[in-house]
Order: sequence, then C-alpha cells, then structure tokens
Amino acid sequence: MAGNKAVALNMMANTISFVFASVVSFFLTPYITSHVGIEAYGLVGLANSFISYVTLFTAALNSMASRFIVIEIHNSHFSEANKYFSSVLIANTLIALFLIIPAIWLIFNLDKINVSQSLMFDAQITFSLVILSFFFSSVGAFYGVVLYAKNILYKGSFRTVESGIIRIILILLLFSLLDTRIFYVCVATFIAGLYPLIWNIRYTHRLLPELKVSVSSFSIKAIKTLTSSGIWNSVTNLSHLLLDGLDLVLCNIFISGTMTGNVAIAKTVPGLFVSLIAVLSGSFYPQFLELYSKKLKDALSVSINNSINILSAISGVCLSILIIYSRDFYTLWLPGEDSRLLSILTILALGTVLMSCCIYSLFSVFALSNKVKMNSLVMVATGVLSIITTFICLKATNWGVYAIVGVSSIFGILRNLFFTPIYAAHCLGLPKLYFYKRISINLINVGIILVFAFLIKSILPVHSWGLLISNFFIIAILGSLLSLFTVFNRQQRQSLIKAVKDRIHKQTD
Repeated sequence: MAGNKAVALNMMANTISFVFASVVSFFLTPYITSHVGIEAYGLVGLANSFISYVTLFTAALNSMASRFIVIEIHNSHFSEANKYFSSVLIANTLIALFLIIPAIWLIFNLDKINVSQSLMFDAQITFSLVILSFFFSSVGAFYGVVLYAKNILYKGSFRTVESGIIRIILILLLFSLLDTRIFYVCVATFIAGLYPLIWNIRYTHRLLPELKVSVSSFSIKAIKTLTSSGIWNSVTNLSHLLLDGLDLVLCNIFISGTMTGNVAIAKTVPGLFVSLIAVLSGSFYPQFLELYSKKLKDALSVSINNSINILSAISGVCLSILIIYSRDFYTLWLPGEDSRLLSILTILALGTVLMSCCIYSLFSVFALSNKVKMNSLVMVATGVLSIITTFICLKATNWGVYAIVGVSSIFGILRNLFFTPIYAAHCLGLPKLYFYKRISINLINVGIILVFAFLIKSILPVHSWGLLISNFFIIAILGSLLSLFTVFNRQQRQSLIKAVKDRIHKQTD
C-alpha cells in the first residue's frame, strides 16, 4: 500500500507540475514576446535547439545511468552504485569542460547564422546562459536519482513548481526594473534551475548518505556499460527528432509554409496530451525499478497492469474529447483559420496516440530490462519506411498534407500494435499476447466514451467557450464513471473506492 500511495502522490504532483508549466507558458509567452519581440524570443528556442542536438550524444551515457544506479541501491550494492554515480558525474564534468571550446567558438560566431546585428549582443548572452545551464544540469542531474531510489518523485515535482514560481517572479522583476532584454529570461531560468538541483543534493545527502562522488570510484568499465546500453536510446531520440521535424520540413518543401503552420498547430494539442501521459507514466517507474531489482516478477506484472488501467481510463476520456470536439475547439481558439482542416489533421495525428497512450508505461520496460536495442532498431526502421511511403504518396497521389500526417500515424499504430506489447512481454518473460487484453479493453472504452461524447454534443451543441467547457466537464465525469466499469475489474474498483473513502474519512477526522 505504501508503494501505491507513493505512485498516487507522484501522479498528483507530476500532473500539477505539468499543468502549471503549461499554463505559465500559455500566459508568459505572449507577455515576453510583447516586450522583446518575436525575433528576440526566437533566440531562446534557437539556442535550445543546438543543445537538443548535443544531448543526443550525451544521452548515450546518461539515459541508462539512473536505471543501473537505482537497481544497485535496491540490492544494497552501494559500492557498485557509487561506481556508476561517480563515473557518470565525472564523465559529464569532463564532457562539459571539453565542450567549452566549441561553445565559445559558437558564441563568437553567431553572425554565421541568421541573427540580426541589433540583437547580436543579446544572442551571445542568451546562448552563453543556455549553454551554462546545460553544463550545470548535465553535471548535477544525477543527484535527482534519489527521487527514483526512494520513490519520492512528488518532492521533485513540487520543487519544480516552486522553481517555476521563482522564474516568473525573476522575469517580472527584471523586466520591470531594467530594460526588456531577452537574456533576462535566460538569467531567470538559470537561477531558478539551481533551486531543484540544490534540493536534490540535499535529499541525496539526507536520504542516501552512502552515495558519494569519489574519483577513486571512477570506472571505465561502468562508463562502457552505460554507453553500450544508452547508445540505443540516442538512436531512438534521433528517430523521434527526425520524424517530428521531418513532417514540418516535408510539408514546407512539398506544399506550403502556410500548411506547415497548420500542421504545427494541429500537432500541438496531441503533443501536449502525449507529454501529460508521459509524465503520468513516469510516476510508476520508481516502483517498477524497485520490483524489478528485487526480482518480484508477479508484483511487477500487477503494477504494470495497474498503470495500464489508469492510463487507459485517463486517455479514454481525453481522446474522446479531442476527437469529438477538435473542430469546435479550433473554431473558438482560432476563428480565422480552417477549423475543419485543423480538426482532420489533429485526428490523424491522434492515430499513434490512440494506440500508445494506454501502454505508454511499456516503453519503460525496455530500459528497465536493459533491452533497448531492438526497440531502437524498430523505431529507425518504421521511421525510414514512413518517410519512404510519404514520399511515394506525395508523388503518386493528391493526398498532400493528409499523407504527411496520416502515414506517420499508420506506422506508429502498426509499431505500437504489433511490436511494443509483444516485445515488452518478452522482456518481462511473459506470454507474448499478455498485454493485448488491456489494449482491447482500452479501445472498447474509447469507443463507448466516443458514442456518449457524440450524444452529449448533439444535445448541447457548442457555440461558446462556456458550453465547450461544460461539455468537457460532463464527459470527464461520465467517461470516468464508464471507465471505472469498463477498464477496472470488480476487485480494483472496490480497492479504488475504499482508497477514496479512507482519504475522505482521514480529512474529516
């Protein structure tokens, strides 16, 4: 029960952190752009894009480190845990020092990219601060391993929210007291980013005093182990990066810049939804790590099934709302745009999401079992096939933008239907069709809620934001009740209801 309580706290805190970040971005972005201008604001995104390519290489070392460290901690092998911990921190420090020279060259040669001379100084300071933030986060990131080892992700999420509040206050103060310069945003981000890092160091010293950085614990063998496993995560990240970017590139080359903008808008809401599911799925990972490291196979299977049930219930409601009300949303949000086109593109983009959301926690199984190679190869293969098929469709048909968005969704559906659940079951030593019952139930659940959402929309047509939000609330409540009976079995329903009752009684006592 303690583990389930921690998962619930993690989910609640992660959701709060995600919603807070989304709301802040929604309101803060227009505030910043109105003060510094679109071009200046774009400098932050430009600097971060350079960092995203660098992280492709560092991911080979870093992406699997938490897994190895936490498993050794749960097995009380603190000497081995210290080898991985010290090795990755020292290696990241050396990488950061090595990157200083090319970083300085980039900062003083920004005139080689498309930056206005009037913004050159701001651009140099902005790039300097973003790179400095990257160095600090790379070196200090693994102090956050304590959050996974002790299953206290919720503490990290609350510190992230507090960091966000600090960032907002600093931006408002700097913009109010000084000139409006875009690098003030980076100053605020850098200072606010130190806050959770300091807390993670404190948590590590207090909760994991056995974990210490030591040069004597540095191990080339540990670095090789981490890199040989993590290199495939870099391949996976590259596949994601290329596929996400290529949709827009292909649209820009073969169709038009305007249609590229439509695709970018249409993918925004599904992208946010996937981010939310990823955050919620991550709440279960510390529990998965503990059960896997202790070789509690049956308990791990139960925990994974519970995560699938919860993600299925949430995604069923959200997907139904997105599919039925996408056109109404775009009509109200972007009244001057083609809401029908945006709605179709959004629904096409949701194809992969429909198949992946309920089983999103299965993606962590590959890292958990240290079997990421096959998943990476399949990601690359389906990505290449998707690109080739898209080219053929663009040349041989008049499907246009629908081919660009739809083809990638089709390959995503095929991958998540015929590979992900089967290989995840294989990695866990389970029957290959083990997860298909959950997938079938999720699809049935989405179908049922879709019918009810359509009926509600017929009864209460949407003509305003108030009606749209009212419909959302009705479907959210009705869909949650339906999911309670469709997704969860009798024992799970009773446990869930008992947990809610206990929580209410505890608060009223």
